[in-house]
Order: sequence, then C-alpha cells, then structure tokens
Amino acid sequence: MSAPPLVEQVREALRAFVELESLARAEVVDRERLRTWALEHFGALVRIEQEASRMAAAPPPRPAPPPEPPKSAVQRSLEQVSAAPLGTSLEVALGALMDLTGARRGFVGLRGRGGALRFAAHQGFTDPHPSGPEGQLSRTILAAALETGGPLLLQDARVDVRFAQAPSVMALALRAVLVVPLPGRAGPFGVLYLDHPSTAGAFGPEAREHAEAFARALGPLLERDVALARARERRQERGARLRTGRKLEALVGESDAMLELLELLVKVAPSPSPVLILGETGTGKELVARAVHEHSRRASGPFVAINCGALSPGLVESELFGHERGAFTGAERTRPGSFEAADGGTFFLDEVGELPLPVQAKLLRLLEGGTFMRVGSTESRRADVRVMAATHKELHAEVRAGRFREDLLFRLDVVRLEVPPLREREEDIGLVAESLIARLVAEQGLPARRLHPAALAALESWSWPGNVRELRNVLERAVVLSDAERIGLDVLPPEIAGALRPATTPRGIKEAVRVYRQRLVQQALDTSGSHAEAARRLGVNPKYLYKLIKDIESEATDAEG
Repeated sequence: MSAPPLVEQVREALRAFVELESLARAEVVDRERLRTWALEHFGALVRIEQEASRMAAAPPPRPAPPPEPPKSAVQRSLEQVSAAPLGTSLEVALGALMDLTGARRGFVGLRGRGGALRFAAHQGFTDPHPSGPEGQLSRTILAAALETGGPLLLQDARVDVRFAQAPSVMALALRAVLVVPLPGRAGPFGVLYLDHPSTAGAFGPEAREHAEAFARALGPLLERDVALARARERRQERGARLRTGRKLEALVGESDAMLELLELLVKVAPSPSPVLILGETGTGKELVARAVHEHSRRASGPFVAINCGALSPGLVESELFGHERGAFTGAERTRPGSFEAADGGTFFLDEVGELPLPVQAKLLRLLEGGTFMRVGSTESRRADVRVMAATHKELHAEVRAGRFREDLLFRLDVVRLEVPPLREREEDIGLVAESLIARLVAEQGLPARRLHPAALAALESWSWPGNVRELRNVLERAVVLSDAERIGLDVLPPEIAGALRPATTPRGIKEAVRVYRQRLVQQALDTSGSHAEAARRLGVNPKYLYKLIKDIESEATDAEG
C-alpha cells in the first residue's frame, strides 16, 4: 500500500499535535498515554521528515524543472518554519502564509493598552516609513473586522460600499484585503492582516481558509504572549515605583519574587529590629543586608560584615568582641572587636549558623542588653548596633540537633527576609547577566559584550545550584574566551550549552520520541522570554520542566553511549 500524499500526512501530523498539546497541558504527564500517542502518530512525523529529506536531496531534473505542484508550497512552508532561527518563527510563519495566499503585504497586530495595535510581525511594508506599517493600512477596515469578530475579505476595497469612502482607503488605494481577527477568551485581541494593493480579487476562499487556520493555530499562543507581556509591564512599573529615589541598583531583577523581597526590604529597613536573611549560597545575602543598612536610620554609620564560617574557631570571640592585652598567647596589645567598630551602625553576621555555642551565648547577651565583654576583661561594654544575620542553613534543624541556641534564634528571627534562588526567578537571569557582563568588561578593560539569544536560552534553562555567584563565574569565563561581540554557546561550559545542541537523526522509535520531546522543549525555550514562560507555554509546572530537560539530557547521553 503506497504512502498517503504529503498534504494528508501534514493533516495527520496536525491532528497528532492537537492531541499532544492536550497531553502536555496536564499537570502530571501520563507516561502511558504519551507512549501510546508516540506509537500511534510518530509514523506521520517520520514520513514527513523522510519526504522532506528525499525532496531536499533529489538532484534538479534536466532540462528545467516543471512548475512545482501545489503540495510543494505546503512542504516549503513547513520547512521554512521548522528551520527558523531563534526568535524569528512568527516572521517566518507569516512569510510562509503570504507565499501560500499570494499576499504582497502582511502583519500580525496585537492590541495593547487603549486598543492600540502592536506589530508582532510584519512583511512587505515600505521601510522606512514615517509612521511605520500602521501608516500604510486602513484603520477603518481593521476596526470593522475587530468589531464583528469575524474574517473580512474584500475583493476590491475601492469599490466596496462599506469602505470606498473611507479616507484611508482612498489615500492608500487599497484593493484586495483579507483581515482575520485573532480570537481570545474575552474577544479579539489582535488581527492577521493580508493585502494585495494592486490586484483586485487576489484572495479567494482558499486564501481565506489558510488565513483562518493560521489565526486558529497561533491565536492561543499569541494571546498568552500578550498576557505575559502585560504582566512584565506591570512588574516593570512596580519595580520602577520601588526603585525611584532609592539605592537598589545592586539588587537586579523584576520577577515577582524579587519585587516582593524589595517591598519587604523597604518596609523593614527603617526599623531597629534584628533581621534574619535566609537564602542559598551565592544568592546575594550580603547585598540585601547592605541595602537594608543604606535605607535605615543608621545609613550614615558604619556597616561591618563578618563571615562566621571563615573565622578560626579559636579566634571567633576575639574577632567579634575584641580582647585585652595578654588575654591569650599572641595578644600583645588591646584590640577592639568588630562590634565596637560597628557602633552607631549595622553589624552583619554572615553564615551565623557556624558560630560556636559559647559565642552564641555572648551574642544573645549583646542582643538582649546591648552589652558585651572583651576576651580577658571583666569590664562590661556597650555597643549601639543593629544586628543582621544570614545563613543558608535550616536553623530550626540546627536547634533540634543541639548546634544552635533556640533563644538566640528567637532574638535573630524578628524580621525575616528570604532571598529567592536564581532558578525561581528565571525572568531575571537575562537582566542579571547583562549587569554582570557590563561590570566584567569594565573591570577587565574589554570591548562591550552581549549574549546571543541561544546563549541566553541556555543560561535560562540551567538550574544554577551556585546561584548568582555561579552565574558570575560562568560569564567571567565567557567574557574572557569570547572573540566576538556576542557571547555564544561555544564559550559556555558544556553542561550548560549541551541542552541546546541540535539533535541527531533518530535511530529508532525510542530515540525518535526523545528527539521530538527535545524539539518541543527547545521550541518553547526559544520562543519564550524565560524558563518560567516556557513552562507556562507547555502547560507544565516549572519544576517538571527542569526534570524533563534533565531526563532528555540523560537519555541523550545514554543514546550516545
């Protein structure tokens, strides 16, 4: 039995994609259903790929090739979209649609605030134009299509009784026009526009069918993009309100998690209460402590920071509280401690969970009464300090293990600030990376550097166990090794860049499913603003997406082995 025609194969594949989308939207993926889907539908995908490879590899016939049959246009469209580079899929898809319909100009417009259209993609318009694409089309026709919510096909706008007298139609001499609203949950949220300014009747029923199919396929994805863009705008406005007039440049980020931290920071900074800063290693806890100090009533006083984990156990007490001459071997002179140095300001104890128990008792006394004694002294001294502490440890677990005093924890944990790990604020990775790259090139006297979109996608897909500190080390290496203005995948560590390497040709059904999953995940990462957006676009939990990426990498390693 011969294989079905290519168009039928495409239709079969599209039906499979619709079913796959419903599977991917589930919070918990049913592996058995996914396996069944792969067994039932992967043949269609393989046949299309084989047909595309066969057509691409076939030598041109001699003499000159005959006109291409209609199905080749479909094939070309599929190949163009699938081969689109990062961030240009919508432009390529629009161009493919214009090839199918014969349109000379086209755009995809999305409604912004106040109903104004934002052009997500456009082709064929005069460039440059004083007003951009919007100066070369009829607002009257667009408004009519959006109002009715249905497709609008004009064979010749100049003689159509509804629009012939519109100033824009007369001024632009429009003829064939096809407008399809993009349907959303609350009504049309944008439009697909195609025209042929010089040819009346250029669009027939088939062109309208193609345009409607395009709108149906891309509408849900674009609507989600609009919602995400508006959410980003709201976060940017919220961040601007927080940062205006304040010194918060060191705390880069516009994610909800970061903005919540900044809002709480600004609120608690004027208070004299102790602050406990929690967060994983490398998240920037000392930067948060400095920001609290700079926005407190003690900002003009000193900020003294001590890393308790870096101090020798035998010298911790002397470092914190000072010592008298002769208090121990080597104490040749009296030395004030760090608490006295912080008098009138802020004292920051990083990794406070590393303090020995005897020193914890003295710290508790200082917090309760404001007094302490130097090592080797019986004289009580006072220090007016605001104490802030930070740790990556779970202090309640340390209390249960007998390594941390419960009463000290109660005194430190008056106001708590939790610094989110980098993997929980993927939206900020690009901003943090840009800030770090600018600082690194300035420190090293190098030319400006920018991240290639592929490199950014790789950074956003990494889980960053070392957080911002790890990101800085990765970027410092990339800045040093990069010979070009753009930092690409080639200068990133292999484990980070590896997730975005192109897949090899499938060798069997198991590998084919892995390759398809990899392409699905990579497409979501390529067309999303962040890892979190990619997870939302795939309809899965961000943590599950991390697991899926790790599984794909593991399966790829096994396949290569």
